[in-house]
Amino acid sequence: MKEYLQEGIQKLGISLSEKQIENLLTYVTLLLEYNQHTNLTAIREEKAVIEKHILDSLLLQEYIPKDATTAIDIGTGAGFPGMVLAICNPTVYFTLMDSVGKKTKFLEWVKENLKLQNVEVINARAEDYIQISKRREYYDLGFCRGVSKLAVILEYMIPFLKVGAIFLPQKMVGTQEEREAENALKILKSCLEREYINHLPYSQEERLILQIQKEEKTDKMYPRKVGMITKKPL
Repeated sequence: MKEYLQEGIQKLGISLSEKQIENLLTYVTLLLEYNQHTNLTAIREEKAVIEKHILDSLLLQEYIPKDATTAIDIGTGAGFPGMVLAICNPTVYFTLMDSVGKKTKFLEWVKENLKLQNVEVINARAEDYIQISKRREYYDLGFCRGVSKLAVILEYMIPFLKVGAIFLPQKMVGTQEEREAENALKILKSCLEREYINHLPYSQEERLILQIQKEEKTDKMYPRKVGMITKKPL
């Protein structure tokens, strides 16, 4: 599997250290082992996990600003893309957030096993955590893969980001979610700067990465209360 991962990384044009590659392989092993008794992902074949989770997450690597020091992944699940990017970017401090305890328990196990110093795992809903933490307008970078429609996830994410920060959500090509989210972007004082279409290195499946920048501070009424965000998207 090491050669399969290394070749995929090379196809993406990414340079990683031997230690980072070993950590990614250990992460895959831990995921498959944990998944035998606790359902974390429907993808269970090792090569598929490497391409559709690890390499898919690494599509974001080239868009990470060199001066970023803090990042948050909301709805991280089993750690995609946040844990993968944390392994590969040790100078960036990552908050991996998910409301499902079995998933955050797994992430704590990975963090401990890999001895990662740049990761914190938070078991909470984003709209609750921002009210009790000091993380409003805190992060340089935001990530989210496959969680809700863009108009919904924007309300979760943007309040956590600094003015000028970048949000890099991953979406399927052709959903047109970015058009449906135009009002949310306006209300949350953010703009869609660019859209990138990438391809997974083996299957050549298309992936859409959006680059959204926060332009002004977020009104403190956002995010709204639990339930309102999904029931009445901006």
